[in-house]
Formats: sequence, structure tokens, C-alpha cells
Amino acid sequence: MTAVTDSRHSNWLRGYYYSTPLFMLADSLSGLDFRISGLHAPGYRFAYYGFCMLCALLLWYRPRLSPLVGMGESSVNLAILMVSVMLPIMRPDLDGNGAHPGLQGMNILNFILTGGILLAAFYTAQRRLLQH
Repeated sequence: MTAVTDSRHSNWLRGYYYSTPLFMLADSLSGLDFRISGLHAPGYRFAYYGFCMLCALLLWYRPRLSPLVGMGESSVNLAILMVSVMLPIMRPDLDGNGAHPGLQGMNILNFILTGGILLAAFYTAQRRLLQH
């Protein structure tokens, strides 16, 4: 891949983090929480949006870090999602009604979105490492 393609991937990743306020607005106005569906309590979700805004701020000042920030944030997001899916299955006594959502609905959208970001960031970082 060329440096131009690498730059396009980095720009896309930065745009993803710069759009965090839009994700937060969609979540607060309509309940569309596909950016971080593993956190069900609004306080935790909005704290995570704050973390994503800090990621965007970091990328504003250090754009070259976009692959690392993308891999880091996406890994944390996927870990939260997997715990939110597995915990009710492994410990049904923690859930009041015994129901567990599994990997469906908004969780699927969150998995696809964060998994895609993780893959894009990983391959962008890999290309950068191989070029040096």
C-alpha cells in the first residue's frame, strides 16, 4: 500500500473519533448505543464517550498515533462487549430476571463497528511498521 492509502485509513480513523459527539447525541436522544453497547448504565456509557473524546483530542495533536489509539480503544470496547455478553451467561445469579441478551441487536452492530475499527487500525499500523 502507498503512503496515500495509509493516510486515507488514518484520516478515516481520526474521523471516527472526531464524530464521537454525534454518537453520544444519537445515544442520548434516541437510545442508539451501538458505539458502546456493552455498558448499559448511561453514566458508564457517557464516561466511555468522554474517553473517546480524549482519544480524538490526542489524535488532533498526534495524528500519527491513530492506528495505536484505534487498536487500543477498540480492544477495550470489544472486551467490554464480550464481558457484557458472557457475564450473564456465566453468572445468571447476577442478573435479576435470568435473561441474557447474547450477541444480538445493538451488540452485533457494536461488534461489527468496533471490530472493523480494530482491523483497520491494526492493518494501518502493520503497514507503517513494514515501511520502516
